[in-house]
Amino acid sequence: MQDERTLENGPAVDERTGVAAIIDAIIEYRVMVLIAVVSVFMMGAIYILVTPPLYESSVLIKVEDSTGQPSRQAGNDLLNNISPGFDERSTAESEIQVIGSRLVVSRAVDALRLEIEAKPHYFGPIGQLFARRSDSLSTPGLLGMGGYAWGTESIKLSNFNVPDTWLGENYSVTALGDHAYALKGPGLPEEGIRGDVGRALTIDTTQGPITLLIAKLNGNAGARFDVVRYSRQQTVDRLQKILQVKELGSKSSMLKVSLEGTDARRATETINEIGRQYEQWNAARKAVIAKNSLDYLQSQLPTMERQVRESEDAYNTYRNTHGLLDMNEEARLLLQRSAEGMTQVLELQRKRDALLATYAPTYPVVVAINAQIASTQTALDEISRQIKTMPREQQGAMRLERDVRVNTDLYTTLRSNIEQLKVIQAGKAGSAQLIDWADLPDKPVKPLKLLVMAVSLVLGALVGVGLAIARDYVFRGATDSREIEARTGLGVFGTIPKSDEQERLNGKLKANNRENMLLASLYPRDPSVEALRIVRSALQFAMIGARNNVVMMTGPLPAVGKSFISANLAALLASGGKRVLLIDGDLRKGRLHRYVGVAPGAGLAEVIEGTVELDAAISRDVMPRLDLLQTGRYPTDPAELVMSNTFRQIIARASANYDLVLLDAPPVLVVSDAGNMAPAAGLLFLVARFADTRVGELQESIKRLAQTGAKVNGVLLNGTNMHTMDYAMARRYGSRSYLAYDYHAGSK
Repeated sequence: MQDERTLENGPAVDERTGVAAIIDAIIEYRVMVLIAVVSVFMMGAIYILVTPPLYESSVLIKVEDSTGQPSRQAGNDLLNNISPGFDERSTAESEIQVIGSRLVVSRAVDALRLEIEAKPHYFGPIGQLFARRSDSLSTPGLLGMGGYAWGTESIKLSNFNVPDTWLGENYSVTALGDHAYALKGPGLPEEGIRGDVGRALTIDTTQGPITLLIAKLNGNAGARFDVVRYSRQQTVDRLQKILQVKELGSKSSMLKVSLEGTDARRATETINEIGRQYEQWNAARKAVIAKNSLDYLQSQLPTMERQVRESEDAYNTYRNTHGLLDMNEEARLLLQRSAEGMTQVLELQRKRDALLATYAPTYPVVVAINAQIASTQTALDEISRQIKTMPREQQGAMRLERDVRVNTDLYTTLRSNIEQLKVIQAGKAGSAQLIDWADLPDKPVKPLKLLVMAVSLVLGALVGVGLAIARDYVFRGATDSREIEARTGLGVFGTIPKSDEQERLNGKLKANNRENMLLASLYPRDPSVEALRIVRSALQFAMIGARNNVVMMTGPLPAVGKSFISANLAALLASGGKRVLLIDGDLRKGRLHRYVGVAPGAGLAEVIEGTVELDAAISRDVMPRLDLLQTGRYPTDPAELVMSNTFRQIIARASANYDLVLLDAPPVLVVSDAGNMAPAAGLLFLVARFADTRVGELQESIKRLAQTGAKVNGVLLNGTNMHTMDYAMARRYGSRSYLAYDYHAGSK
């Protein structure tokens, strides 16, 4: 189908591709659209009713930037080198990974025994719906069978273990009354094993023992509960997938850890346990680092004490032996510079050794430290040369006092770090703090009822409109006269709008009340009648040069309105002064006599068979100057009758006796009668139904009629029904302007 065509007045686009066509499709199939909207809306309502509500529980964790211990920038290099974990800064990204790790999640699973799942046995979503709206225990079962729970039944298991073979398999616990129950499932007898609430039950099977301890069972006798023991790994994996951890804001170091579940209490307990396990792990990690570092430093403390004591003894002995007094100011300054230089060299060497454990000697930082060591050593060499210029006894005293100072500084730093680590180990301070614990949620977060209903309404409207547009595109026939002309090569002689008055008359036609049902006679100012007047004018002009005055009306398929056009056009031609004979050529289903209120009688079939004369079969003056030759009885061989020479002779006699003969023929694509009748007509028109008749049907009809030697002169587009843009369409369909501009109203 061509959607775009170029005509004399410029490009034209089929209105079916525009907004107006969409609105027309919605109006045309409004019932289908309404059904779609209601159906999808009801599906949304059912979804809200049967879907178990999801509750969200969450905790809030604050991640500290550091532990508060002296950092490298504070000069505490000894502690940083021994315990590098204290200099690590916690980030939100790294802590998010830790919280969702198997380490933390598995600890929560073990603490709460989350691998055990126990719940009442419901009758699908409907049973859960009833249970959510109940406030008491129910009578178990459906019609006394199944043990379904409908109320507030509950069960709590302290322990449930099964062999690995049956992990994930469903077991059932049925309440027997008096705190007794029956356990059924894989590996157990069909009648089950009896047990008591609060007492451990152990069953030996071929695959291994099954142990069960029910702490609490709330339900009437016959109530059934489903219990499953999953593997620890499967439970951890499932919990990791549904656990949500995100940072609130940008670089706020505030983490929200949340969990959604149908059981609000279980979700709250789980998320609180995960937060607790993470906080404990975080604090324990610092305590372990502190303990390991403290053990190492304490092991070094005796050695440092011995070095300090030995250096002091050596210095004192040397002074006493040589009888030295206090050194002068110059010697003290040299001693201080020498001690600081040696301390700096030792620190730089320690840093370099720590870096060489990870990086190559050519690493830029290592190279820079080597340069600092060399520079400091050069300064120490210069100090040593200055010391050598002093007296020998004083040189020895300065060297020994320098050793005392260096060892004392190292010993003091070591004791200070030991005290700090003791504080950390005792306090177990971590870098994360649990700010908010999860409270039991009282309102579900899903489904969002208002949102679901709104989405259902919108989705229903989209589905309805989509179906309407699809149906319109797939099944809708021709609506554009220019498309018909472009694809068939025939001119559209007229477009007849749909008439509401004719719709009412059609109901009376079926009743066959023998009344005048011609729209042209009863409602002469109806827009359809005015459109037929335009066709009348075009027809009179087309008859100039025609081989006879016989005009044949047919259509591709039934129900296109050819009989309506034939009857009313004949009446209009007669009212214009022409002597007209209207022939009902449909020998299979002709009903033209009903339009003019004539009783059924002999007609065309009897005339062709020769049982009735033509003049006797014609109903005279059914309207002024309008005669009717009805179809008569329905013969068994209509196609053979209209192929006979008698039919052509009858048409020729009628043509000679009347100014115009209008022949209403059967549909072309249904029977062969129209093709047999066509050669007798001087003008031949195809009637198409607006939005019903397809262009392909018109093309096939033209082809079949051409095979009989007949030529189609034009097309009449009947039943145009434009719901939108009437004034714009009036320019395309001239007959529509009569209605669009309210000429039929008669008001000034």
